[in-house]
Amino acid sequence: MFYIFALLIIFCQSVYAINHKLMLGDSPVVIQHIIKGQGKTFIHLHHNENTAFKADKSVIQKEGGSLISLVHSGGRNIVFYLNNNRYEFDPNRIFTDQGIKKTLTQFGPYSSGAHKEVKKLAFKIKKLLPKGKVIAVHNNSSYSLRDYLPGHELAQDAKALHLNPKNHYRNFYLVTQNHDFLRLKTKGFNGILQKPSATDDGSLSVLLAKNDYINVEAGYDQLLEQIKMLQQA
Repeated sequence: MFYIFALLIIFCQSVYAINHKLMLGDSPVVIQHIIKGQGKTFIHLHHNENTAFKADKSVIQKEGGSLISLVHSGGRNIVFYLNNNRYEFDPNRIFTDQGIKKTLTQFGPYSSGAHKEVKKLAFKIKKLLPKGKVIAVHNNSSYSLRDYLPGHELAQDAKALHLNPKNHYRNFYLVTQNHDFLRLKTKGFNGILQKPSATDDGSLSVLLAKNDYINVEAGYDQLLEQIKMLQQA
């Protein structure tokens, strides 16, 4: 068995975490599954996006739910060693074979062995995802809603876009379902409805393109706003 379970009591007695430990080559990665009763399922893929993690914990403490989070020695990306070779990848680019190859190649060498190791992590994360709504939580510093405006890099991936001038352009939802886009637009939030045929970059939004998926994006200094957005997601 390539993972072990460790039960930790955190926050308070009614909240616990199940740790799934995997070895990618010689390097350990832990998928921590924090649970407090029934509620929304959040997923936090980038270890260094601390505001997103704090927002997740705050909402779970108040409202219940669960959080899937990655813990490793790196920052945004995960680094591992296999046969004395160093590999690096973005953990939000591993949910398709094309994405795995792209992200490994972007940050260093590629090999079929490294591909298999990364796919092992993707498979375990997929197994933990519920059949219902999944809410990803991210912070951004360069990426923003503006990237989806006409004439910009990701414009071809947006089926619809709503930008409320009263909101910060870094705080927005990316959703896969029209009913979520319309609901959040009505509430006055910024939002993007992803095209079903969006570019295959290996991200979770591509994997769950036909599912009820919501990505809650916010700036690193936008904790209170991100909490509010998670409560409405």
